[in-house]
Amino acid sequence: KAFSEALESNSSLTSVDLRSNGIGDEGMKAFSEALNSNSSLTSVDLRSNGIGDEGMKAFSEALKSNSSLTSVNLFRNRIGDKGMKAFSE
Repeated sequence: KAFSEALESNSSLTSVDLRSNGIGDEGMKAFSEALNSNSSLTSVDLRSNGIGDEGMKAFSEALKSNSSLTSVNLFRNRIGDKGMKAFSE
């Protein structure tokens, strides 16, 4: 959550590697909120974080208003059909 708060006001960070940090759905929700006001981040690695459908839904909503993020790695998470459906919309 502290990282997400810092990300909201950061305008120079372009890439972040958060793999294997146990972010989960709640952490992904906080990260997604930060993406709403961040316009510098272009790449994020979220591999192996236990992110599920709820986290993916929040992330998908954030992507609707974030145009800078172009590369995302979500390998080895727990995203199911509902999360992927939200991502595809």
